[in-house]
Amino acid sequence: LLLMRSASINHEKGFVQSKETMDIYGTREPQLAFHQRISFCLDIHNMSVKAMRFPPKAYNKDLESAEERREREQQDLEFAKEMAEDDDDSFP
Repeated sequence: LLLMRSASINHEKGFVQSKETMDIYGTREPQLAFHQRISFCLDIHNMSVKAMRFPPKAYNKDLESAEERREREQQDLEFAKEMAEDDDDSFP
């Protein structure tokens, strides 16, 4: 890939005459752009891995067991049925 530093337009002959050309790959610019892209991808990967980690085991102590959850849900259902019966009684 060539980079034109400056150019002039020859209107009579209908072309652009470049004054100085240089090979863009001879500079560090492509290397820096590639490094920036790779760094971004690695950062996204690392953040994703951290987000997918399991919580510490101490977190499980605060959670209710499956049996406790079933009992609580059963109580919620019974309470909802009682509330529905009370609502039915209040309307004539």
